[in-house]
Amino acid sequence: MKFILKLAKIILIFIFCSIIISCGTSDDPGDVIIPDNTINNFILNNSNYSVLATALNRTSLDSVLNSTMQQYTIFAPNNSAFNSFLSENDYTNINDVPLKELENYLRYHIQPGASKLSEFPDGYIRSLGTGNVSDRLLSMYTSTLDDSFYINNEAEVVVSQGNILLDNGYLNPISTFLSLPSITDFLLVSQQSSDDSFASILSESTSENYLARLEDEDAVFTILQASEEAIANYLSENNYAAINDIPQANLQKIIDNHIIPQENVRTEAIEDSLQVTANSGALLNFYEDNGPKIKLENNEIINIITPNIQAVNGVIQIVDRVIE
Repeated sequence: MKFILKLAKIILIFIFCSIIISCGTSDDPGDVIIPDNTINNFILNNSNYSVLATALNRTSLDSVLNSTMQQYTIFAPNNSAFNSFLSENDYTNINDVPLKELENYLRYHIQPGASKLSEFPDGYIRSLGTGNVSDRLLSMYTSTLDDSFYINNEAEVVVSQGNILLDNGYLNPISTFLSLPSITDFLLVSQQSSDDSFASILSESTSENYLARLEDEDAVFTILQASEEAIANYLSENNYAAINDIPQANLQKIIDNHIIPQENVRTEAIEDSLQVTANSGALLNFYEDNGPKIKLENNEIINIITPNIQAVNGVIQIVDRVIE
């Protein structure tokens, strides 16, 4: 009799343990614990981001930002920023924005990977948005000054209010909606602190308003942007005190040598070599040799020191020499 009672206890214990194990290993998705502090849930639970929440839902990006399979960093425009964007573009509400356009704008506010603001460079990073001329990811210029972090010198994150750590990345509040950058935007934001800038060279031309031309989102260009150091060296070598001392004929030749029309030339396209024609008619031979380079018709070698800055209407390659 004692043996039977002991056996019954053992059987009951076995059944109980089996139930616990089966519950713990259920394949039913309803049993999976979903983190409740994702980027998407944070936005949903903060009324200051209600317009952003609606936009994410409309584009199905809410599910992307609710998943913990990938990590992201988002620059989150508040309601005021989003409503200003709608007003400036004559949209009554978020549903008036064409769906693909809205999705691309939102993707431009998202970075792949989880990064603190201190981990971003004073320079270019890539977003998840794409341009008009290719499916390449758009670039973004970031910089830090004092207690503020800037995106394209357009939107500001107060550092003490940023770096909100969530289950699938970081959220940084911004009060300005990010526009999709043109070539002109990047030429201006990256060289605002110097008179020896390629934007200044373009501005000195009396034949055409190049900065306006390079803002055209229906066109496509590759720009070989001479670095500030390259321009300073050119001025010194030619005994010019400033850019406005360069004769207009020389200036025009420089500009035409640095513009490649109707091309979005990225360094990934270089195999053995890639030959393109500048606006001046000069042949430029792109090739790889311990980094991307350009060989001119006079055999001079130009180094591309910052490659593939992608704008909506083309790409910028920063080079270490002025092409005369």
